[in-house]
Amino acid sequence: MIINAVSTLALYCPRCGKIELHNVSRFAINNSACQLACSCGQSQGTISVAGRRQYLLDIPCVVCETNHLIFLDSNLFRQPKASRIYCDQANLELGFVGNPEAIAAIVDKHKQEVASLASELEGQPDGSGIENSQILLEILNKIHDIAEQGGVYCSCGNSTDVEVDVLVDAVELSCHQCEGRLLISAKDEQDLARLSAMGAIELAPLRRTNRK
Repeated sequence: MIINAVSTLALYCPRCGKIELHNVSRFAINNSACQLACSCGQSQGTISVAGRRQYLLDIPCVVCETNHLIFLDSNLFRQPKASRIYCDQANLELGFVGNPEAIAAIVDKHKQEVASLASELEGQPDGSGIENSQILLEILNKIHDIAEQGGVYCSCGNSTDVEVDVLVDAVELSCHQCEGRLLISAKDEQDLARLSAMGAIELAPLRRTNRK
């Protein structure tokens, strides 16, 4: 009988923005805390034993500017799918844990989305390239998460017909009912942190001037 003692963690790097895969041996964790680091050199935290069937993930969060202590049940490592790891305070996705094949599929999809977004933005009329495609993708994902919870709406009352347009360094939301708009900056980690701290996104109707 073969016992698979290697588990997989996939964590977003706060420095380079990429997803780093960590194959963690449960036997090694039992002996000492396992250090997690991105290929760019950035520390991504540690994982250690926290009980008979639990592990403790100590992970830094760029939004909260502190470390989160996240308890992981050992069953999460053996399940056939991948479970998401979140910062509960900002509802920010920090990574995944679970089946290596399922995580590999998520990572491949993530890379394709980043490449597609970067290719699209490189074709902008001004000819400018895009270095913050990862930030843009993260912000789009966050907007999507907020929208799924009913948190994207216009003050005119519309919450179902809001369009999202991707610009070079921003995301523009527009209301089809009143033409209200909101521009969300997507230049750096600070922009992502500000959006992640928002529980809702409200558009404002355009102000119209009555001429006499």
